[in-house]
Amino acid sequence: MKAKISAGMAALSLAILLSATALAQVGRIEGDVKKQGQPVTNATIEIVRTDIKGSYTVQTDKKGHFLHAGVPYVGTYTLLVSAPDCAPTYLGGIRPTGEILTVEMNPGDGKKVTIEEVRAAAAGAKSGGGSAAAGAPAAKAPSAEELKKQQAEFEKKKGEIEKQKADFENMKKAFDEGRTLAANKDYGPAIAKFQEAEKLDAEQHVVSANLALALYNRGATQLNAGQRDPAKQDFTDAVAAATRALNVVEPTLADPAKAVEGKKNKLSYLKIRADAESVLAKRFNDAGAATAAVTDYKMAASFSEVPAEKNGFMVKGAQTLFDAGMPDKAVPAFQEILQTDPDNIEALYSLGLAYIGTSNFQEAANTLQKFVDRAPEGDGRVAEAKAVMKDLIVGNNLQAPKADDKAKNRARSTTKKP
Repeated sequence: MKAKISAGMAALSLAILLSATALAQVGRIEGDVKKQGQPVTNATIEIVRTDIKGSYTVQTDKKGHFLHAGVPYVGTYTLLVSAPDCAPTYLGGIRPTGEILTVEMNPGDGKKVTIEEVRAAAAGAKSGGGSAAAGAPAAKAPSAEELKKQQAEFEKKKGEIEKQKADFENMKKAFDEGRTLAANKDYGPAIAKFQEAEKLDAEQHVVSANLALALYNRGATQLNAGQRDPAKQDFTDAVAAATRALNVVEPTLADPAKAVEGKKNKLSYLKIRADAESVLAKRFNDAGAATAAVTDYKMAASFSEVPAEKNGFMVKGAQTLFDAGMPDKAVPAFQEILQTDPDNIEALYSLGLAYIGTSNFQEAANTLQKFVDRAPEGDGRVAEAKAVMKDLIVGNNLQAPKADDKAKNRARSTTKKP
């Protein structure tokens, strides 16, 4: 009789990690600085906001390129540009639309121009007198067509930001509703809510992970009720959802500020995927899922810092191979565990049974004896292991294994009079 699959896999204790910074109303100012057709490296670009006080400074790279991607989109800016061996210059009326600007510089003494000089030059030009500030060419005022284009781009960006805000709120609402439904084991509606949230923002790995978890739990419920086909689909979909969560969280591992949390999340998501793959292997004879489960359990073990948890993942992987009817692969998997944890009773018990599956009866009896020697009192498998050993020895004319020193010492301690 098949054991029931647990449908109560604990819900992820993860608050939604949604960053509103992605919705901030910011734009980018980007361009290239050239002198006589050649890129100007190490040019300084001071981005001065002219509608209110504020400034940002960037420099060109080896290709003469500059970029600032975090300026408020609603602002209007003047670029003050200076570089060694160049005359200063400036560009006015700039909006952060992301359009690539081109700044042409002339040979000069490398001095800098200030925003006050630019304003003075602009005032002098309006009155019909004065000259360009500090040798800088006068800024070209944007044409009516350019202003119209900038306004259209601004309205478009504003609409995109408003849509992002609405999508964010709707996604968060759907996610929160999904978590409440899942906590009440109402998995069908919970899955629908998580799918809705994921459609609104596919970059929220917590949403995909909770979707995977709900799919797993519904699949377990269906499998226990004998509904094999829908259960198989749910476990398959759980693997896909967990994979999406892992793909999103993977880049965070390279960020020192996010690596610790990213590692924790990856461990959780690997466990969900491995558990779903394991069920597909054990209950649906999917050999590919068995191999994938072993890989994921090993990876989860590498991310865990708890020795008992590490060993637990390794045992789950080996047990998946055994339960999936692959004893030839399960034997080396259990042997690998026992190399570092020779007293692991789970590995000893299952390895003994796996040896039977490979017709290695003497090793089966020897290993089951080790299990009996180490198993705690009250372990119901001890009687079963003894019965199996007896049948193996009698039926195959084997040499009876002997209890090891640990078992003998334990027997003496329990029979010693007070």
